[in-house]
Order: sequence, then C-alpha cells, then structure tokens
Amino acid sequence: MVEVYRRVSIVIVSHDLKEYLKRCILSIEKKTERELIEEIVIVDNGSSEKFRLEDLTTVTSFPVSLVRLEENASYSHANNRGVAAAGGYYICFMNNDVEVLPEWLFPLYEIINSDLKIGAVGPKMIFPDGSIQFAGYEINHETGFQKHAFRNAKVNHSVKEANVAGPVSNLTGACLLVRKEDALLDERYWYGCEDTDLCVQLKQKNKIVFYQPQSVVIHHEEVTRASGLISVDYEKNRELFRGKWGRNWKQFLWQVVK
Repeated sequence: MVEVYRRVSIVIVSHDLKEYLKRCILSIEKKTERELIEEIVIVDNGSSEKFRLEDLTTVTSFPVSLVRLEENASYSHANNRGVAAAGGYYICFMNNDVEVLPEWLFPLYEIINSDLKIGAVGPKMIFPDGSIQFAGYEINHETGFQKHAFRNAKVNHSVKEANVAGPVSNLTGACLLVRKEDALLDERYWYGCEDTDLCVQLKQKNKIVFYQPQSVVIHHEEVTRASGLISVDYEKNRELFRGKWGRNWKQFLWQVVK
C-alpha cells in the first residue's frame, strides 16, 4: 500500500525543446500511477523562448511548478534548483526527451520504498524503435570508465542479462529515482558524470544502486545535447571525477554495494 506522505516529485530540466517537454509531460499524465505523484517541477534552463506555466499545465492534471533560470546553467545546477523547489519525499530526475511507458513508476517506487539501504533505482531505457538504450553498464577498457551494456540490442528475452533486476555499479540520470535527502548533484560537472558521481556518493554511504528492468521508458537520446543545452566536454568531467575520488577512482566507480 502506498504511503501517501512519500510521494514523488519529478524534476525535468529543459532548455528550449518545448514540444519534447510537452510530450514527456503528456506521457507522465497518461501512464503514471497517480497516487505516487506529488508534482512535476519544470526547470526552464535559460530557454530562448521562456516557458509559460499555463502552456505546461494544459497537458497534465498533475500539479506543475516552474523554476525559471535566466541563464543556461549547468545541468547539475539546474537540477539542484528543481530539487530545492520540490515537495516530494522522493525525487525522480528525468530528461525532457524521455517518454514513460505504462506503469513505469511503481516498480521503481516499490524497490526504493521497501528498504532504506536502497539509495537509487533506475529503469531500462529503450530507443523509439524498441532497441535497448540503457540496461546497465560494462567497462570501457580504453578509458576505464563505463559504456552502456546491450546498447542497440533488440528488447526480447534472448538478452537475459538486460532483464535481471539487482544492484549495479552505476545508473544514468536520464531517469533516476532517489530520496530528496540524497538528491544533491555536484555542480562542478557541467554535463556528464554528475549522475555517476551521485551513485558513487551513495555507495560511499553504503547504499545500494539498483537496476529495475520491470520499469521501461523511451529515451530520445542526443536530442537534449543537440539543442545546445550544454557544451559537452567529457574529458573535463572525467578529469574532475578522477581528481575528486583520487587514486582509487576505478574501485569507487565499479563497486557494487549489495
């Protein structure tokens, strides 16, 4: 039974891409278990054409609040502003180019709400054509960092590992459910590695990072980046990550808390 005082605030950062944002909100409206939602918090991250709250509320009956940033801030800063404005016990970080599928939230909620040791839980993500976008990570031996496992594989039972729920080393912030008390992102990351860093922070608290493939969402990957939301500098972010976590950064990155 859902404990109504532990509802979810969905935080969506958006720079322009109004139509994708509306599509995202509409999918939440049509396909989300209503009793779980506290609100949707939209962070207008310095859009060239400012979002109007009345435009966003026409596509959903959920409570919607709008946080407006005059300048295009870092993704982590914009998310933190959204979290600060949120009233939910849980925060679901969500990219504006995500579309949720039916009953996506309860499998995530059920896991994190069942055990205080669960720090974060994330879904399986698919491309619009149904192939896998995210189903966990595997090591990239060239960089020591990670890459998406099973990427572009067709979603079916032959990819058994992609359908196994359990603790993992890391999750992507495109759709990620955490407690509000754990939802602070390191604003030194411009775009990229802030979600990885958050997972390491949780593991340092001996909390479990959990993959739940029973929850599935569509991710139109690269749309946000192509919009000019951020100037992606992966190596700079990786350098920051390595410096922050020191000589044992790989150990922290690949650790799986169970």
